[in-house]
Amino acid sequence: MSTQDAPPLGTSVPAALTLLRKRGERVTRARRAVLEVLDSTTEHLNADEIARRAAAKAPGVHRATVYRALSTLGELEMVRHTHVGGSAAVYHLAVLDPELGAEANANAHAHVRCTSCGIVLDVPAETLRPLVGRLERDLDFHLDPAHAALLGTCAICRVTAPQG
Repeated sequence: MSTQDAPPLGTSVPAALTLLRKRGERVTRARRAVLEVLDSTTEHLNADEIARRAAAKAPGVHRATVYRALSTLGELEMVRHTHVGGSAAVYHLAVLDPELGAEANANAHAHVRCTSCGIVLDVPAETLRPLVGRLERDLDFHLDPAHAALLGTCAICRVTAPQG
């Protein structure tokens, strides 16, 4: 997902809180802190980093509480996690439509991770659609590209890698 497709940082928390209330869920300090942390960055954060930042925003919110909040927000499809291979899962705030209560399809994306430097990059969903379609057609296999990162080598590492 390019940054121009994403909503401005700091704009998704009100929609998420509205959606929580509409679903009859409680707006706890931990849930609010997790949403604020994820909405304040374009970084791909693991649960420990989210817990550290959430505790700074809401003193007294413990790591276990943040993990439970991430789990609940994930079940509610308000937070997405991606397995990036070789490291902890990373999280990001789903782009929510407060009326529909769903992630906006226009902002759907997958992830790629460089096995050399570890950077995780967003990939617009339309980039992978041909692959998803071919797997479905040829192998009758439905790929969920948002759940796991594709692994490879980024442009910088390819240029700086020693030639062998």
